[in-house]
Amino acid sequence: MAKKIVLAAILGAIALFIWESIAHILLPLGEAGIKAMSNEQTVLSSLKENIKEPGFYIFPAPDRTPGMSREQRQEAERRAQEKWRTGPSGIMIFHPEGAGVSFAQQLATQFSVDVLAMLLAAILLSWATRLLTYPARVLFVASLGLFPTLAVEIPLWNWYGFPAAYTVAQFTIHLAGFAVAGLVVAALSRPPLSKN
Repeated sequence: MAKKIVLAAILGAIALFIWESIAHILLPLGEAGIKAMSNEQTVLSSLKENIKEPGFYIFPAPDRTPGMSREQRQEAERRAQEKWRTGPSGIMIFHPEGAGVSFAQQLATQFSVDVLAMLLAAILLSWATRLLTYPARVLFVASLGLFPTLAVEIPLWNWYGFPAAYTVAQFTIHLAGFAVAGLVVAALSRPPLSKN
């Protein structure tokens, strides 16, 4: 049974990885909601001059001076929220000297994560002894694709203002990807038949 679960995970991950490649390279889903700046070089020069450390930045950020009282922290949060409402505001992952990661390394990492996701799906499916029909098992794996959107994408939209088009595209990628992988995983992860 363990070998079948591992095989299901690997083949399911290949199916998921192929779908993700199609969604990002051939379909507009990979770029939905993402825009380029018209004056990118000017902005990049200013950012590089003013931000020296790589990191995850949010702006406007509340003042978090050490030793602030609770009331001072609350007031700083209130001022930041007001600035956030009136703009400009945003979030940014910034690498002043470049990210230093190769595309091949990123693809390998993505495939490894896909294998882990499908391994979890295969394990969960092997435990779901009531899902005896193939369509029920495919639907089970496909429904796992809702978790990334509910736990990650919608909170990013809610808290950080990620574009709705981006959120919907990611939802589509996750759900369709898990459905495609589910076709493979469900075929190989059959629960044991009851002896009763």
